Amino acid sequence: MAYTEIDRENKKIRLFYPTNKPAKRIKEWQEELKGYDIEIIPQNTITDDQMKLCYVLFDQFANSKGWGLDYTKNYFKALFGTVYEISNFSLSPMKKNALTLEQATNFIQFIIEFAIEQDVNLYILDSKDKRARHIREIVPDIQRYVISCLRKRICCVCGRPHNEYNTVDLEHYDNVNEIGGYEFDTGLETRFLSLCRHHHTEIHNIPKQEFLEKYHLEPVYLNERLVYELLEVYPNHFKLFRKRLKDGYYRGIIKEEK
Repeated sequence: MAYTEIDRENKKIRLFYPTNKPAKRIKEWQEELKGYDIEIIPQNTITDDQMKLCYVLFDQFANSKGWGLDYTKNYFKALFGTVYEISNFSLSPMKKNALTLEQATNFIQFIIEFAIEQDVNLYILDSKDKRARHIREIVPDIQRYVISCLRKRICCVCGRPHNEYNTVDLEHYDNVNEIGGYEFDTGLETRFLSLCRHHHTEIHNIPKQEFLEKYHLEPVYLNERLVYELLEVYPNHFKLFRKRLKDGYYRGIIKEEK
């Protein structure tokens, strides 16, 4: 991998190029380059930190599933490339076909959301204090993360799933009494989180904003499509939405009733 260095004092640009080629060939290149104009083309590509994070996520996902690292990397690249219509891309910032910064951000988000769907609870080991950081602390879009947790019915703080051993509740972050109570809940007027019983109790024992700051979270508003998707996930919620759905209120928005 070549890199350059600007020596302003001596008015030189040095190109460092790893090679085993004979010195004669290097001198020929040097003479040839003297006649070239220099053009600087900034590339808004994936950063080194993003690339490293991708490989950390690959490794954790691979270990959880019992997959090989290379297989996992290629699997995610193929899946992401299909969804976003990006072919033959590289995760190396120095490659011509490197992901852009925005694409790399989307790729990281994609890996995290896919891991949630596949019941893989990701953590990142902080290199400074060796503390295990939950993925919600570094996810690019925290609201998309919360929505993924709502869909899967897992705690957005700790990742515990809803099952016979653990209950995950739908937390109305805003007071449902402000809309008249649960009978008037369409799911469209208040914000939501999905929390296990432990963290559901905690959010009601401390100021809610303090809870959000402690766990790096943001509650989310839902649209009609999301509420519809969550009807089976949370069967005791969204009572007014269910009533209106039966009455044909969402015809044209929702194709069929569950």
